[in-house]
Amino acid sequence: MEINRKPLSLPRLFFVLISASVLFIGGIILLADIKCHYDIENWWAQPYPGAETVSIEYDLFRARALGETRWILRTDDDEQTVREWYQDLTLQILEEGRARGLAWADRRVQALDGGGTQIVLYSACGT
Repeated sequence: MEINRKPLSLPRLFFVLISASVLFIGGIILLADIKCHYDIENWWAQPYPGAETVSIEYDLFRARALGETRWILRTDDDEQTVREWYQDLTLQILEEGRARGLAWADRRVQALDGGGTQIVLYSACGT
């Protein structure tokens, strides 16, 4: 039994190649977004327990993933307690030998005039 195959026309071949390229690049972006989100959420920019969100700004698809995120939190705990919690977290991460991965994060902790502490978590990934 003979199978008759028609060769792909040039426009159809072009469409198939472009579609495959878009799917491939989209898949890479999706995987990078998932990896960045995991690293930021679980390792590098964990929110202080019990802190309330004041604001969150991000520049790509979602917060705390690909792109840059600035998350401002507030807690009633004093500045020293918050700093010690983050220092302990950093030491734990270093002792476990976790690699930075694709993500970068930083934080700023400062006492508020009326009491409590403001925490600013910065994260960036793929930028």
